[in-house]
Amino acid sequence: MQLITVTPNPAIDHTVSLDALVPGAVHRARAEQFEAGGKGIGVAAVAAALGLRTAASGWLGDQNPQLFERAFAERGIADAMVRVPGRTRTNIKLADAERGDSTDINLAGIAFDAESTAQAEAALLARLEPLVAEGTWCTLAGSLPPGVGVDSLLRLAAALRARGARLMVDTGGKVLAQLLDRLPAAPDFLKPNRAELEELVGQPLSGTAEVAQAALALRARGIGHVVVSLGGDGAVIAGEGGCWLALPPRVPVATTVGAGDALVAGTLAALVEGRVFPEAAVFGMACAAARIQRIAPGLPPRAEIEALAARIVLQPL
Repeated sequence: MQLITVTPNPAIDHTVSLDALVPGAVHRARAEQFEAGGKGIGVAAVAAALGLRTAASGWLGDQNPQLFERAFAERGIADAMVRVPGRTRTNIKLADAERGDSTDINLAGIAFDAESTAQAEAALLARLEPLVAEGTWCTLAGSLPPGVGVDSLLRLAAALRARGARLMVDTGGKVLAQLLDRLPAAPDFLKPNRAELEELVGQPLSGTAEVAQAALALRARGIGHVVVSLGGDGAVIAGEGGCWLALPPRVPVATTVGAGDALVAGTLAALVEGRVFPEAAVFGMACAAARIQRIAPGLPPRAEIEALAARIVLQPL
């Protein structure tokens, strides 16, 4: 495998498209869509579409796995999910066409106790170890389900590293802070958004210069590649060659769902292909720009993505 995504707390994404979201009002939906979701699942879908040999792993409720199983089969993703007792959560996304954004309602997920956590963790490690080889990219993505602590992720990261994996972390809050403080070796790639980075550093980052300074501080902690997504304002990219502000092209926005996953997957695909920073992250941004133009999952032809990448402006910082 070239990429394995680990999603401890996947979700069924139920997207409801509205002309405009008005709090307190009754709405008639324009459309709805159910999609296998969770940060790692979204990354796996885009990575597979870009041609990477990809496996999706994590914990999946055994009462409603069908949507995920169908999605994996249709997209050419190896199913390495561990089934656990319960129902995978549903996250509701209200897509507002007038504003060009979405309102998310995220449920907590399957609850674990100490015994079930130990069993699920052992089963996950057993599923992953045969898939990991030297240089395999592994992502730890999204939130943790209730009852599962960061120690589980630390043990998982250690086991993956021991087999030669390159580690990408895409989570936030206290989980991210604890991982960075306690991992013996820093991750190879980190992609916080501005809010997650502000929470990590404990202060507002109002300007691009402050975001860049925080990204470079992460680099100084040993993290190889850092991309801080700024939504419609682009991204701050920090790597071995320096630090840049990447300004995206203006495109029509159908939904913001999946944009971050597309950025991660595109960047990883470019790294696997041998591109370096900032070019790899620019390709990831182009994948995100392509993703937000369509409600349905998937990407346009590769030539269209490369054309979007050519329109992204890099400014050294």
